[in-house]
Amino acid sequence: MTREEMLDFVQEVLGRVSVPDAVADLSEERSAFVRFGQERITQNMDTFRRALRLWVGDGCRKAEYVSHRIEGKAIPSIVKAAEDLLHTASEDPEYMPPAEGGQAYPVIDAYDEATALAEPGPRMSAAAGAMEAARRSGAEAAGLTGMYRETTAMATSTGNLCFHDATEAVFTMTVHAGGGSSYRSLVSTRWSGMPVDSSIEEVVEEALADSEPDDFPGGEMDLVLEPQAVADLVPYLLWSMNARTSDEGITVFAGREGREVTGGNFTLSSRLGGPVPGRPFDSDGLACADQVWIDGGVLRTLQCDRFWARKTGRPAVPGPGCYSVDGGEGTADDLVARTPRCLRIRRFWYIRFVDQKSLELTGMTRDGVFLCENGTCRPVRDFRWNWKPLELFSRIEALGASERKGFVSAPPMLLRRVKV
Repeated sequence: MTREEMLDFVQEVLGRVSVPDAVADLSEERSAFVRFGQERITQNMDTFRRALRLWVGDGCRKAEYVSHRIEGKAIPSIVKAAEDLLHTASEDPEYMPPAEGGQAYPVIDAYDEATALAEPGPRMSAAAGAMEAARRSGAEAAGLTGMYRETTAMATSTGNLCFHDATEAVFTMTVHAGGGSSYRSLVSTRWSGMPVDSSIEEVVEEALADSEPDDFPGGEMDLVLEPQAVADLVPYLLWSMNARTSDEGITVFAGREGREVTGGNFTLSSRLGGPVPGRPFDSDGLACADQVWIDGGVLRTLQCDRFWARKTGRPAVPGPGCYSVDGGEGTADDLVARTPRCLRIRRFWYIRFVDQKSLELTGMTRDGVFLCENGTCRPVRDFRWNWKPLELFSRIEALGASERKGFVSAPPMLLRRVKV
C-alpha cells in the first residue's frame, strides 16, 4: 500500500469508532532472510505481513484487537470486535488515553528502496561467499543474511497522524576453525552500506588466529573491548534506566539523576537521525525526540511512560529504539597498542543479572579472547565473568571509532586495571 492509502485507511477506521479514545496502527512488514551452515543453505524465506492494531478505550477500560483483513468492507466488523472486547474488559488503574494532539513528529531517513525491494541474489551470494571462504581455510561458517522493511501508519482519536518507513540489512557470520572461532554482525539501513566481502575474510582470519587457546592467569589487567562486546553490555543499562523502577528503588539508578554514575568519558545518547535511525513515535502516538541519557558520566534522563509521568510530574520520555555510545578515533588494534599488556575481548553472551540494584552481571566471553603482551597476541580460553558495567565504564582510558551493532552504536574501549 502507498503512504496515502495507509493513512486513509487508519483514518477511516477511527471514523467508525464510537468510544472516546482510540488508536489505529496499520503496519506492513517484509522479512527476507537466508540462513546458512554445515556448508549449505539451511533456510531461504521471504515473508510479508500486513496487520491493523486497533485499541479502544472509554476512560477507564481499554481493549486491543488485531486484524489481518485490510479492506474497507471489513472495517465495521473490526471496530465492532474491538468495542465488544471493551465491554468485557476490567478497569485499568493505569489507564492513559492516546497521546495528546498536536504532536510534532521528526522526519527520519531510515529507508532505502534498493534494500526494501531486494531480490534473493545479494543474500545468496553473501551466504555462498562466507561458506566458500571458510571452506578454503579448512573452517566452517554459519550465519544469516537478509533484508527487512517495516512501514507504519498511525492515527489517534486526539488528532495525531503519523507515518514511518524503515529498512534494515543484516549480515551475521560465525566461523569455527579447530578450537577457535570468530563472529561478526553487520547492520545498516542500506545493504550497500555493509562491508560484507571484507568482513568475511576478516572473520575467517580471526577464527584461525583463535585456534588452540591456552589458559591464562587471572588477576588485574587492562581490557580492550571490541565494539560488539560494548554493545552486548549496553542493553542492561537501558533496562535499568527506567524512571518508575528507579523511583521504586529497584535499579542502580535510584536517586542518582544529576549525579555521576560512570567515568567522565562515557556518554550514552539517542539521536533519531544518527548512526542507528530511531522511531519517531511510540505505540500511543507520542513523539520521540533526541535524548542524552548519560552525559560525560552524569545521569541526565530516564525513560518514563506517560502514566508514571502523570503520577510523578516527570516528563514522559519514550524509548526511541536507537542508542549510541560516543566514541573517538581508531580501532581496537590501536587501543591494544597503547598498553603493554591487556586482554582483548570480542564479544559476550549468556549475560544475566546477578543483582539488579547494583547492576552486577555475569556472563561468558565468546568467539575470541586474546592476551596481548608487548606487541604479540595469543588466544586464551573463554571464561565466566562477574562485572558491573557502570564500574567498567568508569575505567575507560581511551575510545575508538563507533560501529553500529544492532540497535546500539558502540566504540572499542580500553579499560584500565579490571579484575579478571
